[in-house]
Amino acid sequence: MKIGKILRENRSFRFYWASISFSHISGIMFNVISAYILLLHSPTFYSLVAGATMLMGSLIRFPAGYISDIVDRKRALTITRLSQAVLILAPIVSTNFIVVSFVGFNLLTSLNGPLSAGLVQSVMEKKQIIGGTSLNSLTISFSSITGGVISLLYPYLGITAFLIVAAAMRALTALFIGNMTTGKVPRTREKVKVATSLIIFPVMIFSFLDVIPIMMNSLVFVSSPLEPSIALVSLLTTLGNGLGALLSGEKMTEHGLAKWTSVGSIVLAGVLMAIALSPLVVVYALLVLRGFLSSIQSISVRSDLRSRIPNNVMGRTWGLITTISSTLASFLALSYSAIVGIVGTRFPVLLLGLALLSAGILMLYRGSNSKKNPGAFRSRDSVEEESSSSTK
Repeated sequence: MKIGKILRENRSFRFYWASISFSHISGIMFNVISAYILLLHSPTFYSLVAGATMLMGSLIRFPAGYISDIVDRKRALTITRLSQAVLILAPIVSTNFIVVSFVGFNLLTSLNGPLSAGLVQSVMEKKQIIGGTSLNSLTISFSSITGGVISLLYPYLGITAFLIVAAAMRALTALFIGNMTTGKVPRTREKVKVATSLIIFPVMIFSFLDVIPIMMNSLVFVSSPLEPSIALVSLLTTLGNGLGALLSGEKMTEHGLAKWTSVGSIVLAGVLMAIALSPLVVVYALLVLRGFLSSIQSISVRSDLRSRIPNNVMGRTWGLITTISSTLASFLALSYSAIVGIVGTRFPVLLLGLALLSAGILMLYRGSNSKKNPGAFRSRDSVEEESSSSTK
């Protein structure tokens, strides 16, 4: 398999892959136990802490991106991962530390994003970008399941043993990162121009992908108000994510990324509209397809960025994209919460599908007809030509 080939050929990526696996599992474990402890206070208290943390996390990503472009990314990521391991252990001393521990852990996770984006780009050859990105997505999908399953053991392990296991996993990621061999990031005083469309398109896709799960959970829960129904949504979506990652790694090519993103948007839009109009039994089947297409969208956009954005500005570019997309997703989620009680859970999904359909059609049109705007809306040759001229 192509996505397995990169593990055999690239030693540094093997360490990065192992780091991603243990990082995601430990993150799921810690956030599950944190939610449990905070909910013991009250749901209102949990919502307040989680909401404030999300807001601070979205604001920190942009300056974190600039920081990641001027520091030693491997060293900085090692330090943040070890710091997170210490924060995981804090509630063992006293559960009163849970707020500080939870907020600090997740803020460091926001800081890790740009660092990780720049680091993984520096250890992959251009021909390995799609396979590596697909493998990361597949790993995250199955690590989510693994983390959730391990979290079920909390009642049997108790808080001390459970958090020690999570902290050990987090510390192990620092060891893996320390063993990576990275190329020197080129530093230049010349201004590097990143095309506007390379910001707008990922922002649009990532914000849509962030808000879709909220809509899916609400739609299914209204039809079947039982806890297992939400678990089934997560399971079916994760299954689709994994299948999408496998297909992307095997079939996606660098020169076909624009088609994958635009056509993928159109098909995903059709699936969302079908979900909005279908009975629950059909919705469950469509959720697998939704996860499948969302995975393809995420992989194609991330691969596009990693192949086009110079490594010395990758951190700030990723920080800017995730800051705007998370802010936009928050706005969409708040708008959804304001209207869902009036129009129901299905109509907003239909509207989102129509918006995504329009975006996909626009991408197809501009990709074949426009030569004024670079990025995902255009051919790869014109993008690469401008990228080289803008960095001279």
